[in-house]
Amino acid sequence: MHPLISRFLALDAALAALEKTEGLDAEEAALVEAAKADAPAKKAVLAARGRKIAPTEAQQALLLLATRAATLRVEGDSLLGPKLVRAREALMAEGATRAQAQGLLSQAIFEEAFGSAEEPDIFDGEFVAETFDTYPALAKVDTDAVDEWIEAFAKRGPQAERALRLAVAEATLEAAWSEGPQPVGTEHVDDALEAIAGSVAKAEVERAAELLTSFLGFLAEKGLLGPGRLARLTHVITSAVAGGLDPDGDEEGAESDEDE
Repeated sequence: MHPLISRFLALDAALAALEKTEGLDAEEAALVEAAKADAPAKKAVLAARGRKIAPTEAQQALLLLATRAATLRVEGDSLLGPKLVRAREALMAEGATRAQAQGLLSQAIFEEAFGSAEEPDIFDGEFVAETFDTYPALAKVDTDAVDEWIEAFAKRGPQAERALRLAVAEATLEAAWSEGPQPVGTEHVDDALEAIAGSVAKAEVERAAELLTSFLGFLAEKGLLGPGRLARLTHVITSAVAGGLDPDGDEEGAESDEDE
């Protein structure tokens, strides 16, 4: 987790920074700048002043501002800054506005902080750098490329496995890119596994999980995810397989809830 996010997840610390009129340190200045760009979020945070427990709206707004502020700080980093700028320029070159591009880059900071079970007190700058490096390739993804990749992945295996390969590739991209190309995250893999387990024959579920790993490797070949992300996602799949993928598990649970 970026240290700025860790610092300002505490409401008192955030309020103190937002109410300061002078003597701001670098992190406080970044939070104030992020708040200036989002008046509704700032208002929601300030409205929680004096409360022992901040309302959900204020907590969400604070998280948003802290993540954006951390992104501003990252832009000034000697290693990450140039990578962030290149990623933003690539996104804007493909039609994104600066605000949209900055929002996507902030997602990378948010994911590093909350998207895995890694040690939260440590900021994994290498993972963020790797993610930034994939944005130029992600920015160029279009429908034609996706169709071509799905077909190419299907052809990598025997004809008898074609339908399963197609199902795995389509489930993965639907989970990750239904709202546009973005870095594939652990939640996308979880969703893909759930969709696959519920749509293929029970005897094929384990093989489908293996093919999901293969498809992620295929995307890595295209520059769409780096080795660190690939290792994380592969671990998610391995853990799911070890825990036993049950294609009927969710349905049975739902029926049980309805009976109650």
